Amino acid sequence: MRKLIYLIAAVCFAFNTQAQYDPDALAVLNAMSAKYKKIGAYSADFSQELINESAEINDKISGNILVKDDKYVLKVAGQEIYNNGTDVYSYSAELDEVTVNTYQPEDEEITLGNIYDLYKDGFKYVLMSVNKDGSRIVELDPVSKDKSYYKIRLQIDKNDDLKKFTVMERSGNKYIYTIEKFQVKNDVKDSFFTFDESKYPGVEVIDFR
Repeated sequence: MRKLIYLIAAVCFAFNTQAQYDPDALAVLNAMSAKYKKIGAYSADFSQELINESAEINDKISGNILVKDDKYVLKVAGQEIYNNGTDVYSYSAELDEVTVNTYQPEDEEITLGNIYDLYKDGFKYVLMSVNKDGSRIVELDPVSKDKSYYKIRLQIDKNDDLKKFTVMERSGNKYIYTIEKFQVKNDVKDSFFTFDESKYPGVEVIDFR
């Protein structure tokens, strides 16, 4: 009887180890990542839904992001965030001010700019399902337990396009990002990713660099 229990435990352990770094999930993720790597720059209209059932929260906002390499411009909820790969400018229309900080890549855990490569460092992954329309559901689990979230669920269509991803936080918050419109952009100048004060007369600049 004891040998049987050990055998069952061993089988379960082997299954879990395989599922943590599922080669089928890796193939899907690699194909998605490779597709976006070939794109010089892109723009995405998206919606963000925040759900917390215990707190009875269900809020939804929309935004747009333009990405080129490690640079991006994010516009959402009355804010504009410019990241030129060196500095980050956060502009508030309501306050008519912009704060400037040195870009710290490690501070940006999950964004619409890095979600395509996030799985490559510090994550386990498993292919959860393949739907009738050919879309795949892949789940990422962070290896570190110090993260504010414990799971990321990606929905990737049959053409290797990311359509939706959900971030599940330990606090009970669930963020659902849906990509409503995706466009490849050509000839986007690097200067576009630096906040241009001349376009915002009278704006207050708070520089923390």
